[in-house]
Amino acid sequence: MNELLNKIKEMKLNKKTVFLFAAGILAVVVFIFAETSEGEYVGSASSQYSVVSSSEYIRNTEKELERLISEIGGVGETDVMITLESCYENVYAKSYKNDKSQSDSKDEDAFEEEYVIIKKGSSNEESLVIKVYEPQIKGVAVVCRGGDVPLVKKAITETVCALFDISSADVSVSKMTDS
Repeated sequence: MNELLNKIKEMKLNKKTVFLFAAGILAVVVFIFAETSEGEYVGSASSQYSVVSSSEYIRNTEKELERLISEIGGVGETDVMITLESCYENVYAKSYKNDKSQSDSKDEDAFEEEYVIIKKGSSNEESLVIKVYEPQIKGVAVVCRGGDVPLVKKAITETVCALFDISSADVSVSKMTDS
């Protein structure tokens, strides 16, 4: 063990070398995992999210929110409209390699980055998704029969704020007109 530590000290590792070494190990682990799971890791998470469009997400979320809000006492018939701050965003795995040929000096290393690609089947390849950011809600408008009752307004506002982690200033509750 001491021999290994001495070898490491002799190499005089700098931060970039340590980073490259760690990135290389991570890439190998990712490739091994991708090989053993035959693409299931990417297919189950990324395909589910990439298929859903922003308009589908809004439509589904509005329906669920209408259903939930209509269960609050005194609300009655309800319509909901949601606006988004951002859409789904995938973060892809990258690997980095040192390219000393493009470096101007001995002390600076040039790094080349590539996306990690895995094979799914014989001819299908995908980038490895490591994280998916869900859409962020910007604002919610609720129009309901009981929208003019202060306690109902408060209950709706608190529910929406808790569900979407938005400010009460981003929630509007109004009374539905009789027609």
